[in-house]
Amino acid sequence: MALSRSHCPQPPLDDAVTGGSSSVSCDVHFSGMNVRLDPLERCAPHRIVVPQNEEDTDRIRGELDGTYDPHFGEQRSATWNAITALSSLCEEVHELDATFQSQILPSIVLFGADDAAALNRPESKKDILDEEAQRRRESALLARIGKFLPALQAASNGTARLRRLVKNMVVQLGAVQTPSAVPFYYDERQSGEEQEGGGGSGDGEDGMSASATNNAASASANGVGNRANGGQSVQSPVFGPGVPMFRLGKAISIALRILVAVDSSVSSNADLQEAWAMYKDVVMEWSEQKRTDNTLDSEFESFERMMVQLDFNLLSSRSFITAIEQNFDPRGRFQAAKFPLYDEIKSILVTLYGQYCERINTEQETSTERLDCVGMYAMYVLYRHLLPPKIVPDAKLHKSLWSVFPVMCPIMELYGPLYFIPREFMMSYAPYKAVKGCSADIPEIRSGAAAMVIKWNGSFKARVAKIRLDALGWIAMADSELSPIVPEPHSRPRSEDDDEDMHDNILASSVASIEAATSTILQGMKIAHSASILLRSQLIAHRALRLNYDPDHLPSLMSLMEVLKSIEKVLIVRRRSAVLSFQRSTLKMIASNILKKFDKVRSFVDQCSSSMDFSRNSERARSITRLSACLTALEGVLKGTASFSCIRRHSIAFAIAACMDTMILEVFSTDDLLAVEGHLKDLSQVASIEETLKQVCDCSFLYFYRDLFPECVRRLYQSNLNSAISHTQLVLTAFSDPERILKHVRHLDRESLTGVTTCFTGYRKCVLSNLKEEYLGPICEMVETDLRLAASGTKGVDGRLRKLIVSSPLYVCQTKLDVKCEVEKYLERMFYDLCTLNLNDCNTYTEMRSIANERYGLNLTDPYLPDGSLDQGVDFMDDILRDLDSFIAQYNYNLIEQSFVERRPERGAKYLNTMNIKCISASFKQHGLGVVSSAVNVCYKLLARKFQLLTEFFASDNIHSLLSREFRWFENQKSEGKGIYPFGRASTFAQEVKKLDIDSVNKLDECRIIISEIGNVIALVRMVRAAKRSVFSDEMPFLPSYATPADALDAEGPQSKANAKSGVDDAISTILTKQDTDFVRAFVNVFRGVIQKSDNSFMESFFCFVPALCLCWMEASIQGKEIMHKKNITRDGYYTDDGFAVGLAFTLSVLGQTKTYESLNWFKSIQSKYAADEEDLMEKKNAQEVKRSAKIAASKQSSWFLSNVEDNTQEEDDEMTILHMMGKRLEGNRREMAMLFFSMHGAQAFFKDIRSN
Repeated sequence: MALSRSHCPQPPLDDAVTGGSSSVSCDVHFSGMNVRLDPLERCAPHRIVVPQNEEDTDRIRGELDGTYDPHFGEQRSATWNAITALSSLCEEVHELDATFQSQILPSIVLFGADDAAALNRPESKKDILDEEAQRRRESALLARIGKFLPALQAASNGTARLRRLVKNMVVQLGAVQTPSAVPFYYDERQSGEEQEGGGGSGDGEDGMSASATNNAASASANGVGNRANGGQSVQSPVFGPGVPMFRLGKAISIALRILVAVDSSVSSNADLQEAWAMYKDVVMEWSEQKRTDNTLDSEFESFERMMVQLDFNLLSSRSFITAIEQNFDPRGRFQAAKFPLYDEIKSILVTLYGQYCERINTEQETSTERLDCVGMYAMYVLYRHLLPPKIVPDAKLHKSLWSVFPVMCPIMELYGPLYFIPREFMMSYAPYKAVKGCSADIPEIRSGAAAMVIKWNGSFKARVAKIRLDALGWIAMADSELSPIVPEPHSRPRSEDDDEDMHDNILASSVASIEAATSTILQGMKIAHSASILLRSQLIAHRALRLNYDPDHLPSLMSLMEVLKSIEKVLIVRRRSAVLSFQRSTLKMIASNILKKFDKVRSFVDQCSSSMDFSRNSERARSITRLSACLTALEGVLKGTASFSCIRRHSIAFAIAACMDTMILEVFSTDDLLAVEGHLKDLSQVASIEETLKQVCDCSFLYFYRDLFPECVRRLYQSNLNSAISHTQLVLTAFSDPERILKHVRHLDRESLTGVTTCFTGYRKCVLSNLKEEYLGPICEMVETDLRLAASGTKGVDGRLRKLIVSSPLYVCQTKLDVKCEVEKYLERMFYDLCTLNLNDCNTYTEMRSIANERYGLNLTDPYLPDGSLDQGVDFMDDILRDLDSFIAQYNYNLIEQSFVERRPERGAKYLNTMNIKCISASFKQHGLGVVSSAVNVCYKLLARKFQLLTEFFASDNIHSLLSREFRWFENQKSEGKGIYPFGRASTFAQEVKKLDIDSVNKLDECRIIISEIGNVIALVRMVRAAKRSVFSDEMPFLPSYATPADALDAEGPQSKANAKSGVDDAISTILTKQDTDFVRAFVNVFRGVIQKSDNSFMESFFCFVPALCLCWMEASIQGKEIMHKKNITRDGYYTDDGFAVGLAFTLSVLGQTKTYESLNWFKSIQSKYAADEEDLMEKKNAQEVKRSAKIAASKQSSWFLSNVEDNTQEEDDEMTILHMMGKRLEGNRREMAMLFFSMHGAQAFFKDIRSN
């Protein structure tokens, strides 16, 4: 399979120009063209390794052409094919690793992420018992797992391929060394036998066919030409004895590590497990129903098989166990050849584990060593599985795995929130209690890991400070070393007459500059590795072990983010072209240095080839042939291109490994071998700069630690105030990286316009809201405070705010945030809102806008609000509408003047406050007509409360009983033909109501006050409507003229112009003639509807209560006018109170009792009463005058009684004075009652149309 796949060219995943898979988006993070540093391979793998013949391109060099013995020609082809097959396997593992890291693992880990509406787990017993909530949650889970099935299928296919690759590569380890143990799999009969023995692999027929095909490639690579003893090859190993296969072993460990991560992601996602369990139950019920109904079809059976495969291979978290439990020797070939496959695995494990542990916690460590150690632990489990039962595991190796790496790294990150604890893994998969001190329970292991993490917290700040200092020095050095212009390392003089020494000096200078630049690039990558390792380790250790974060460590964590994004910006954006140029030059130099190391080997092989007789078919001849083929492949790959893809690097490594034969020790020393290994490492680092930067500087894992973002923003704000350099953008760029993995969420619907899920938009909203609240909010508030202090003449708050405002815009989550624009919007909104509340402060805010422009460069828009005037009196919006209840109680309405007059002024006031239509219209002009609806709404609410009080008053038993008695009496009078309600009856009834004092409150006065306040509200609503019309009338003169010029009519058709003019006229006339809303009519209709629907029978006799209320109002009005003439005002003094008349008219109209009230003929009764009283008073005055005149005449006739007559005259004068006072009072009462009836008559006109309807 590997060999056949190597003949298929890989499809281009990137156009090498726009950088579709680049780790940095130029539109979001930084600017600049995003060009790939390592172009993808566009050549088939077999074309990379196998060189073409210069003379005949149709044939591959090394084929049977008669030059060599046929066996040696096959040996060369077998060597090239073996290198191709092994390179293809390693490259496929590398590709699968990238696919799982970028697509599959994010989709599994993020299942249920930020989906609180659907995946909200029950937290209390009440939630558990809520069946409806449970039903909705289960329904949402089922819907999401259904949408997630394609992602699960992709993950299952990937893990199945990894298992087959593991089996293939493990068999290849043995096949390279013992080709005689590998059957010739092109034989269909033997392939069938292999399939029969592959039942334990867990993959069925597909698993064995993959293994068979790969072993066929191995057999072809080994040059199987002769069959003996049942078709088995008798050739020697293709790569010779002792060839190290560490690269293949590393590929095996990577594949196993991916499977471990997949198992961990599935088992740790409780939402996925719960959803899958429910989905299986539903499918099983559906299947049973189909079988019962006999409607089972082939498509559903295929679906069931797919569900079984997903459940067994993926969702049971057994991908890793299934991979290592495969039968790697199904027919016992390795056992028959006595090849200890487990020893080969152990040898690779020991060597690689030692190399990785030597680099951990050193400057040479990269971000791959710790992950590779996870693969080593997985390989150890594979080694334990391959051990025969009679062989005891290596105790020394087990102890090393238990004590070396766990001490340096007790816990590490697998992916995002997934973590790996070495000792816990060993106890779960490969326990070995026989080794002393190498066993413990899970709590003990975790407590020990927590203790080590707490111990290392003490040096965390120091380590971060060192990394940050190194990064600052590196950035300064990178700006100078990474020049955009790069000299060519092999440039030639243009003229042959140039001095050779000058050329050598130029060449040496060019090489030195390239080496210095490359060293700078690699040094930056080392710093990035250190920062990434420390950041990930610190976060995952505290989260996995449930340790609290030290708040003092948060600035250090942000420093690590800044280091990562700074290095990424330098190498990817600012010096991208220089890095690209230096990369190509450096790769050529490294390739040249590797070839130079093998010049002696090539000379040695050529000498041996020229003097050796190949016809004897000796072992030495085979070795020379193999070495020649390896050198040819190595030279072809190194000289064939300036860029080295992953498969090319693997091919170089396998070709070099195949050259390691005992014969070349004469010309190839150990120092040469170490130098070549160093060159290979440099070649891998330089060729994979972009891939490495994408992996190291990617901060997508911060999504799982997004709870730290608010505190990070707060710290950023404080640090920016105290620092001359702002690092906000770098931290925000780090927290923007999670969007790269959120686009792989598969269980949620995507928006039709943007194509993103709610998880994606939810994270963006969360980040933006926290940024505005914790960063932009304090800046805006401090700027506002500073402007207020400056406007008041005091010193500002902080002069350091300007640098935050004029700083560059912030880019976060594909959104641009300009601090200056945000501050301008905040201030404009605040100034407008505050000006609308009090327009007298407009001058202050105008001054603040001027200061903001001068001090911070802020261009604030003038709100163009009308300023308040001093002659407009009381402001309707500010002084009245905010406390309407107090206004209605403290002001009286004057119906004639359409104004409100203050009842009782403040102490020491020399005038009374008034409010008329002019004041209200001025307020509308100031605040806008949009406040009319708000004012009417406030009035309606107050009117509803007052009317409720009125109904409660009449609902009381005492009032209701008296009123019912009075109603029955009047009805009896009407039946007797007496239709006038007598004044005396009203006065007696009023006195009876006054006697019902409850809590020292006069009930009659209380009812009068309520009705007066109701009338005041109705009057205020009418004034609001009148003020609105007044504003419209004032604006009428500003309407444009609609007369069309004659020349315009002549220029175009008269018909079209006439139609246009008539259309405009109709629109204007519609606006002008539109009926304004009658709020009073609306109020009456609303309250009348409420009264009719409710049981308010006690209000049916309200009209009988009106005479008593009128008498009460008359007494209160007279007292108010009398107090107006006093110097010391102890009670409310007023000269008008038409609100009572309006309130009575409104109440009667709502109750529909206006005509019933008129049937009382109360006005006639009052007139008759006062006329009779006046006649009686005149009679008394006349009688008194006659009596006084008689006494005066008698006194003139006799002076003997003079003293007695004078006393009687004085008494008569006093009586006349009393009669005169009674006359004045009678006249005052008549005048007050006349004014009341006139006001009521006028107020009834407000509701005349409503009454007639």
